[in-house]
Amino acid sequence: MNNQVLLLFNIGGGELFFIVLVVIMFFGSKKIPELARGLGKGIREIKNATNDIQQEIRDSTKDITNITNGVNVEKQVKNFIDRSIIIEETKPKEDLPEQPSQPNTVPQSTTETESSN
Repeated sequence: MNNQVLLLFNIGGGELFFIVLVVIMFFGSKKIPELARGLGKGIREIKNATNDIQQEIRDSTKDITNITNGVNVEKQVKNFIDRSIIIEETKPKEDLPEQPSQPNTVPQSTTETESSN
């Protein structure tokens, strides 16, 4: 795996040796293990946090899926339509309100008729 990472950045042995030498000179040989531990803890915390976030997302999608599976909208609409059809078929015709034969008209006001005279 290290070869793949090194090939990815195209770093050879000489460059890697030089980088390690600069790090040792800059931090000192006693600080390097502490830095590595701190870096490892930081990476572990980030990994745990991302795992927690992923688990929360999975749990919430399961909750949403369970809710939508419990509510079958298509079935509810079909049942509602079937019930309304049954109610209309069983309803007696005489209970229905009569339809007016002529549309409602608005009478003209008296002021308009007087002004036209």
